Amino acid sequence: MKIFKRTKAKKDAKIAEGIKSLTDKFKLREKIEKANQWADKHNKRVSVITISMLMLSLIIGSWLTLTSTYNEADMLSDFTEVKPAFDGIRRIQRLKSMQVDQTVELTNKGQQLKHDLDSLVRLPIKSHQDSVDIVVKYRQLELVVKYLDNKQ
Repeated sequence: MKIFKRTKAKKDAKIAEGIKSLTDKFKLREKIEKANQWADKHNKRVSVITISMLMLSLIIGSWLTLTSTYNEADMLSDFTEVKPAFDGIRRIQRLKSMQVDQTVELTNKGQQLKHDLDSLVRLPIKSHQDSVDIVVKYRQLELVVKYLDNKQ
């Protein structure tokens, strides 16, 4: 963690040094001080210039907006390119939810089969049909468990 802090500090120092050398080279500090002194002496002119520039940018921006050839049909055509992607995402989500539902359904069926199998095994006297049911339910339970193990 200290290594990252040191390298970041070194990078920050290099950036600060680069900015300082640029300001010294172009004498920006002195120019900014002169501009601030002039602005302090001529408050009304600075206000008029600022408001004029803002109005000019507003007028130019409005004019560019009104005279542009870009229409809404072009904007809406970009949305139609995105539609297939969203349809694909919806399809994937629908398939995932179906898979989850099937897994829950199989889990419930496996629990029911286990319960039925346990109750058949506990019978003190079993008929031939009970023995057949035990074998069938055991194989069904094996299939459900094997399917659920493969899913995970």
